[in-house]
Amino acid sequence: MDPLTHLLTRYGPTRSSRLSEILQAEFGATAEAARKRLSRAKPPVRSFPFSLLPKREAFMYLEDDRGTDRYWTNFHDALRETDSVYAAAIDGVIARGGIVAVDEFAVISGAPNQQRRHVPANLVLDRLCRAGFLRTRNIIDFGDVVELAREEIGHVDRTAYPVRQTVEAVILDGVREWARKLGLASYNSIAIRGEDHPRLVGPYKWDLTGPSYLLPLREGRDMPRGQGFLVADAFASEMLDQHQIRYIIRKAAALRATTKVGRVLPLILALSFTGDALTAGHKAGLVMATPANLFGRRVGHALGDLLTTLTKAAEIVAANPDKLAVMIEDLSDIEGAAGNLRGILFELMVAYLVRQDGGSIDLGRKAYDPETGEEADIDILLVKSKDRCVAYECKGKSPDGRVTLQEVEDWLRRLPIFRKYIRNRHSLGEADISFELWTSGDYEPDALAKLQHEKRVRTKTPIDCKNGEQVRDFSKRLKETRVTKAFDEHFFKHPVVKWAGDHIASGSPLSTSRRRKPGNDAPKSSAAGLEHIPTPTEAG
Repeated sequence: MDPLTHLLTRYGPTRSSRLSEILQAEFGATAEAARKRLSRAKPPVRSFPFSLLPKREAFMYLEDDRGTDRYWTNFHDALRETDSVYAAAIDGVIARGGIVAVDEFAVISGAPNQQRRHVPANLVLDRLCRAGFLRTRNIIDFGDVVELAREEIGHVDRTAYPVRQTVEAVILDGVREWARKLGLASYNSIAIRGEDHPRLVGPYKWDLTGPSYLLPLREGRDMPRGQGFLVADAFASEMLDQHQIRYIIRKAAALRATTKVGRVLPLILALSFTGDALTAGHKAGLVMATPANLFGRRVGHALGDLLTTLTKAAEIVAANPDKLAVMIEDLSDIEGAAGNLRGILFELMVAYLVRQDGGSIDLGRKAYDPETGEEADIDILLVKSKDRCVAYECKGKSPDGRVTLQEVEDWLRRLPIFRKYIRNRHSLGEADISFELWTSGDYEPDALAKLQHEKRVRTKTPIDCKNGEQVRDFSKRLKETRVTKAFDEHFFKHPVVKWAGDHIASGSPLSTSRRRKPGNDAPKSSAAGLEHIPTPTEAG
């Protein structure tokens, strides 16, 4: 048997440099003789048609091994062994549950947008797709995504994809507040994923970026009085290993080596890390943070539960509502100005409360109109029986926040999509359908007037709404003490509202739209319900 065929049968697909070493060690070949033997290899020995390995090294295999389990695992291991940017990108996708938005691939690729002598992120993606490691798809619920193409190297968890994004957004919200309070970056300039911001520091993209004027960051070698940057990436993964943090080590090292960007303070956040990951990250100078480190064990545990809870929210609300109440109470500790968490908690509160009236619920249901192709999310769908169901829209607002006319009109525009989706469900084809809009805050006067008008003219599929005061009263009537307490602390009796109320009572001036000026008869919502809100005509 040919020596190369023998070695590839024995060791499986591998790098050409490793085959050369084995030829020299086991067959006594010189380095030059081993090189020539490899360059003259003939079938059944093959080499991958283009190189993903450094220095254009070949990846070699037998024809019968092409596409087998050990072909893909050995190829992946070879990329890792050589510290290839392609391995960092694959492992970054694995860290995200095997699926990531196309626009966010640059964050976890370890590659720059454009940088001399570096492979850019878009080319990394293109080559990995051509090689068969990754693929791009357009999924109705998620848009354009990148996902693993081979089960041999990792599982694609599409079910958890939107939940992971939500939990990671909550973590990033909390980290931004933490950074603001400590003055780690400029207060109003910290950008996070999901906002209209490029989030680039030099040529590298991050989940969170913020210019920093801390002394160690702004007095760099080449920027004696410039600015540095706080940068961070966040994961909802249970545990990251040393391979899955390799991409951020590459980004941090590249920025440290350049003279065109100020110094950076890089953080990576995950629910936990392996010991090898902690060692590698600390050696590279990363801040390895967990929610428990930043916000305390109670909140860290609650964030860990949030991923599971949101994935199986309907089941948990129905089977173990006490767990949901405890989690709401625990997560309130990191609310602050975290808008992502506010919306999630309010939606869970509403689901918990409306479920008490009986029936089954679905959360985060994607409605789709097959005729127009339009899509819309139903926050909560309560099916009381085959004869009746209610679709709830939840607007989690800050304590002094109000639902605007534009938000109301957007909700009304989506109602036909909701209705068609519900009608197309076999068991609900003849059901009475109604829609409700609930907010933890209040409504702008013109938004309330619009709702009042629509309620009067919509008789076939009626609508209704509740403001924060009504939601709280509803919870109190159900004697849900934990949820009512969490709602009070989280939305209703927030210190900002109390402070504003005290100042209004004492006659202190306030520059806020919530204070009514003399002679201003704009209608306001009442705890008695939508039907008691006067229309513009009634208000005169």
